[in-house]
Amino acid sequence: MFKQCKTCNKVFDDYLNMYESCPDCRKKEEELLREVKDYLWEHPGATEAKLEELFGTNHKQIIKWLREGRLEITPDSKIKLTCKRCGSMILKGMYCDDCASKINTDLKNAENSFKPESHITSMVIDKKHKAKMRFVSNDDEKK
Repeated sequence: MFKQCKTCNKVFDDYLNMYESCPDCRKKEEELLREVKDYLWEHPGATEAKLEELFGTNHKQIIKWLREGRLEITPDSKIKLTCKRCGSMILKGMYCDDCASKINTDLKNAENSFKPESHITSMVIDKKHKAKMRFVSNDDEKK
């Protein structure tokens, strides 16, 4: 699938339909993120304004990295990030720990509801025919 890069408007092939930016712009973004992370490692709690001044990042880019879990804000930060489900304050990602846990539980329950129930009650080894295993069902099937 061909797409147009959201950053440079170059057309690129995204056959998995996973990206908004071309490979060159993604590489530049990764390099920028590495520089920002290195700076934050040396200067924890740096402000968004300082990052913009030094690296040219903007609020939208910082929020994107926070939502992706690639950056984390400090509890006293002026950037406010909220859980998309309940609205509580979070430091990174999309959801707070409680909501993430509930979502995972709901997904597992939904997945399990689509699995067929097993009717296997025991395993019989058929030594005579040297078969590895046979399965016996609960069902009263005619043999």
